[in-house]
Amino acid sequence: MTVDVPENFRDEFIIAEKKVANHFDSINWEPKNGRILIGGERYILVRASSMRMGITETLASILDLDGGMNNPYAIKLTYHFGKSLGRLDASKFHLSMGLDDPLEKLSTGPVHFAFTGWAKVNIKPESNPTPDENYFLLYTHPQSFEADTYILSKGSNSILPTCILNAGYSAGWCSESFGIDLCAREITCRAKGDKECLFIMAPLDKIEDKIKEYLEKMNQE
Repeated sequence: MTVDVPENFRDEFIIAEKKVANHFDSINWEPKNGRILIGGERYILVRASSMRMGITETLASILDLDGGMNNPYAIKLTYHFGKSLGRLDASKFHLSMGLDDPLEKLSTGPVHFAFTGWAKVNIKPESNPTPDENYFLLYTHPQSFEADTYILSKGSNSILPTCILNAGYSAGWCSESFGIDLCAREITCRAKGDKECLFIMAPLDKIEDKIKEYLEKMNQE
């Protein structure tokens, strides 16, 4: 499987992987027409570091922001750009696949994430993805393209987590899947020298409490 999940979610993700794999099996390369079609949809290939750095540099330039990718306004805008991408991709994919069940919709997200080269996803057992205020997702993105991009160019010395698009995209996909506004935050990041890129996702009004609870629990262990 492309996604590591707790055993109680395994069946849903096995089904999701088959559906997503079938979708990407229908790829048509048409360089003579300047097109890549997957499932009849137009896709584009973009160099990962160009997209990540280009977005932040453009925002910083337009808004005349200091600090580049570490400027809080640039981070926020980059996150919401990623969230919009996740929502739009999820909406189209759910419609194309005829998906109705929230967990079924969510399960295609991490698989789609892997097939499109964003990152692998590892969902932790503590997760409780329910379509209500108790929603909680604890997960990692091994091989996150954003962390890899930063490490390749600058090393593991970032002062802040760098996987902003990853956080936004996953929050957007899951928000669209469950019909609730979810927020994702990266807690640890390989670009900072941490061992993994770890995220927490919860409803917007619960995210700070969930992060605090998790960090307190980690400090006690």
